[in-house]
Amino acid sequence: MNKFIIKQFNLKMIKALSLLFLFFTSCIAPKVNVLPPTFSTIYKNSNGRSEKSGYLHVTNNEEYIKLIESLKIDESEFNKLVTVNFKENDIIILYQGQKNTGGYSIDVASIHWEKDILFIKKNESFPEAGKPVTMALTNPYCITIIPKAKNIIIEE
Repeated sequence: MNKFIIKQFNLKMIKALSLLFLFFTSCIAPKVNVLPPTFSTIYKNSNGRSEKSGYLHVTNNEEYIKLIESLKIDESEFNKLVTVNFKENDIIILYQGQKNTGGYSIDVASIHWEKDILFIKKNESFPEAGKPVTMALTNPYCITIIPKAKNIIIEE
């Protein structure tokens, strides 16, 4: 009789441990694959009319249309620029500032989130030493679609 009680006890323990195992494994949150945020530079030009380097964060269509009109972008380019979904995206315009020659450009290199801040790393290009360049004042800029963000920090 003693072996029978031990066997019954072991069966109950196995069932209890199985239930505990199921309970604890079902409570573990599934791993969520977080995709890196995406961005898309949709326009670059060397005549942005901004003498100082910096950026402009555009969050709505009305402000964006006014900006595009002020930049005097060619009509053929204008149509592809106006299709931005401002429910999910914003626009960031990076200005490189006034330069004495051609050969300069600016673009978004990468973006990443830290808490509720979107960090945007910019990439600036400069003319190669000794290479011929256009002798004209330029103001390079780029227009990039980014995810909706309330807080932005531009990194070098």
